[in-house]
Amino acid sequence: MLKIEYTFQNKTSILYFLPFFPENLETTQAILKTLSEIKPQVVALTLPFFVKDKWIEAVNGLPDIYVLTLTYKTNEMEYLLVSPICALVEGTRFALSNNIILSFIDLPKETPFQEIIEPPLPPYLIKNWGYKRYTEKVFSFLPKHITQREKFIGERIFELVSKYSSIAIILPFYQLKSVLEAFKNASGLLYLPKDIPKNIEIFSLHTQSIRELFLEPAYFQSAYEKNRKKFLENSKFYLDRITLYEEIIEKAQEKYRKETGIQLSIRDFNVFGQFLRNFLLIKGRYIPDLFDLVLTARGIGGDEFAFWLWEIATYYDLQNEKKYYPVLKLSAEELNLPTKKLRLFRKIKSIRSCLRFLKRFTTREERRNLVQSFSGKVICSFPPEDIIVETFGKKAMEKGLRVITENLRKIEPFTTSLKDGLDIRETIRKWIFEETPYVKEDPQTHAKAGSIVIIFEEDPDPVTGRERYPWNFTWHGEHHQESDMAFYATDPSLNIVGPGIARAKYGGFMLTYPPMRVYDVWEDSYFDIAENKAERLLLAGIDYSLEKYIVYIAKKPPSQLVKRFANFQGKKIIFIPIGSFSKTLLEKIRIFHVLEGHYVRSYAHKYINK
Repeated sequence: MLKIEYTFQNKTSILYFLPFFPENLETTQAILKTLSEIKPQVVALTLPFFVKDKWIEAVNGLPDIYVLTLTYKTNEMEYLLVSPICALVEGTRFALSNNIILSFIDLPKETPFQEIIEPPLPPYLIKNWGYKRYTEKVFSFLPKHITQREKFIGERIFELVSKYSSIAIILPFYQLKSVLEAFKNASGLLYLPKDIPKNIEIFSLHTQSIRELFLEPAYFQSAYEKNRKKFLENSKFYLDRITLYEEIIEKAQEKYRKETGIQLSIRDFNVFGQFLRNFLLIKGRYIPDLFDLVLTARGIGGDEFAFWLWEIATYYDLQNEKKYYPVLKLSAEELNLPTKKLRLFRKIKSIRSCLRFLKRFTTREERRNLVQSFSGKVICSFPPEDIIVETFGKKAMEKGLRVITENLRKIEPFTTSLKDGLDIRETIRKWIFEETPYVKEDPQTHAKAGSIVIIFEEDPDPVTGRERYPWNFTWHGEHHQESDMAFYATDPSLNIVGPGIARAKYGGFMLTYPPMRVYDVWEDSYFDIAENKAERLLLAGIDYSLEKYIVYIAKKPPSQLVKRFANFQGKKIIFIPIGSFSKTLLEKIRIFHVLEGHYVRSYAHKYINK
């Protein structure tokens, strides 16, 4: 805000220049607070006089978002968007609600279009600096280019000064310095613009256009509209865009979890924050925009998470389904707005797979009867899920053994033999200093892993102490190609999906080969030294392994107790962070079904979608 006292013919008027950036949350709420403090006699808007009636009609229709179309004699079109986060709209609403005079002081777009400048300083600084200080800091960066348009605005302000003592002028930042200069040189001469539109119409803006056109996300528009009264009641109330971004991310995360079953971890969001920080440093920016967030979200949750973040951020929930005006669909290209494009490829099931209908419960009574009939006394697994788990176990063992091979690999300068081939990475790294090729020698190791332990989540929870996976069980492989298995999981009796079919979710499990050797791990007092279920499984995996190596996949490395236990038996734990595996694959493995007897396998596929 710039405050200027101007004396004309022994009459002093106070001018409040309230500049804004288009569709900007910080400047709009700062203007609303300033208007409520100064209570001017006149609010002057940089809009042409001939749109006044239609403009006020559209503003009165908020929170619905509208667009005014101006058709000129040359059939050229001009569009004015009416939305909550628009400084000109806010100035209009404030003046109408407080019976303040409205003045429209701009020319139509008959002068060459002047490109709107990027904010030289982030508007987010208004939160800490205040609106007045921010305007003073930005003022020195603003251009001064006086056109017929700025001269007209200056003359209109000069006319208002002669009539009123307190005037608030709402105008774009890029015009501020030029209008001030034009006002100082005003002569009091006015003329009517030549090019006046022959037709002005109001349209409801199409939902897709709302997602595409606005510089601020539609979620911001909705939040501002819902909290507008709080700005007037409490001068200290402030809508922080970082808080709004956090709300969007939280809702997107919840929607992503419901759609995919994947829960993003704290580590994922640490990566999210680090990537976003580095990205903004490279771009030389202070605050991210929606494009930056969607791009970063794709890095941790793929296209599906990025889509839901965009979907929630651009959805405007206050648009009335019942339309009082015709609906108009506009694109950013039609309005010559700058755009950034990012393609997102969601995983959509094919039509053929959708035509496979699974049997569902028809009534609550049927579900209640099936729950009561599931005793859990004689249970078995669902064979297709066994294959997935066994295959993953073998692949994970191979990955763990490759770690051993990499650690034992020898790299040395080339002398007389290429051995197992040229080591490109080491050669390139040292070529500038030595100009000598390096070769590698892989060890002829025959190492094998006898057990694999996978911990998805520790139980009880290390923070809350709450037990989330109460079902502790051990079962044996049915043939020589299956492993013995011990696991902890959710209670299957709480999720019955069919007659004799229950669904559960692993918290962690241990596989050891060959089968038919494992005693009940959860009843064996030999493993009572373990602090939690994850440690108990790892101790069992070490004890029952017939090979030297045990592969351990988890978020945290094994404890010192477990390492000493392994050393005592002459065995070694290969730790692999669980984050090195695909989240989609891990979630697919975690969900399994328990069948009440082998006979259930004959129809289980009708209730299980695998």
